Amino acid sequence: MEFSVVKERRARATLEMTPVIRVCQRCGTEIPADAPEGGCPGCLLETALDAASRQMVFGRYTLTKVLGRGGMGIVWLAHDEELERDVALKFLPDLMIQERALLDQLKRETKRCLELTHPHIVRIHDFVHDERSGCISMEYVNGETLSNLRAEKEHRVFEPHEIAVWLAQLCEALDYAHNRAKVIHRDLKSANLMVNQRGDLKITDFGIARSLADPATRLTSQKGRSGTLVYMSPQQLNGEHGTHLDDIYSLGATIYELLTSKPPFYSGNIDRQICERVAPSMTERRKELDIEPASVPKIWEEVTAACLAKDLSRRPQSAVEVAQRLQLPSAQTRTSLTPLKISAHTRQRFRKNRLLFYRSKIEARKRPMPTLRRESRTRF
Repeated sequence: MEFSVVKERRARATLEMTPVIRVCQRCGTEIPADAPEGGCPGCLLETALDAASRQMVFGRYTLTKVLGRGGMGIVWLAHDEELERDVALKFLPDLMIQERALLDQLKRETKRCLELTHPHIVRIHDFVHDERSGCISMEYVNGETLSNLRAEKEHRVFEPHEIAVWLAQLCEALDYAHNRAKVIHRDLKSANLMVNQRGDLKITDFGIARSLADPATRLTSQKGRSGTLVYMSPQQLNGEHGTHLDDIYSLGATIYELLTSKPPFYSGNIDRQICERVAPSMTERRKELDIEPASVPKIWEEVTAACLAKDLSRRPQSAVEVAQRLQLPSAQTRTSLTPLKISAHTRQRFRKNRLLFYRSKIEARKRPMPTLRRESRTRF
């Protein structure tokens, strides 16, 4: 009798020591153990943001919903009451508002980019600010970034034929900016490439990327460098004067990432590798990551490697040359691959995996608790 009582007490003590897995009833995600009772951090933030919606800012923009959050702050979908159109408002971090030099630089770059009018470049409308906050008003693109779309693909990679039309549109937009508008991007990467619901690609942050770069992922102030490290050319890394050939290098790094899931150099001493090492071929990288099929067409290997050349003279001298050498289709070609089609497959797979995950959690909690042996106890 006494033994059963002791056994019951031990089982009860074990149950009390077992961490309780809390799942948010609203979004289905696991609530961290250190979160306040009943508080899902993500949903609490969403609630606060919902409360901020429908407010008017700067006397003309009515906030609608949050489009994204990151190191650079929040991007809102808003309605411009003066021009009666939806826009994306990219709010600036407090640090930029407080530093006059950064603010003036952004003003100059934004003013210069107001003249960028191309179907595959996100149009910048205005730059507004006061003593407390500021934002850039730009064209609203209902779609996804290439970075997010790649992450939703099987093996997290695209195949060359899937991105050919997008690259044709990208090269056309780069050529327009480099040769007609005389503007370089400085931070070209898959996260700055949007695909709308029609399947058309658009470049974001053109010409203002240097000012808007996330402090956690960019290099600035040191030797005048700017850009996201893993996409930067050796010349950018060394703080040399920026040219359109830096964008050509970043274009190559972006193609490499889209086809292999990783940038050319992504671990270890990245600075040194960018300046000294030659990246493995995309076929080799896909083999390393067990991606099938591993083989990448020879012409894609050659052109991407040329874009990543350390020597400026060995790179393609224009985005048009890249498109011609890759034998890309016309930029006006319609693609059958859209964010909606990719996401539909992903949502179905995610729902199935999430159901299996939480079912396993429930089954685990239903199992009888094992009795503890004295030697298995741990003191803290």
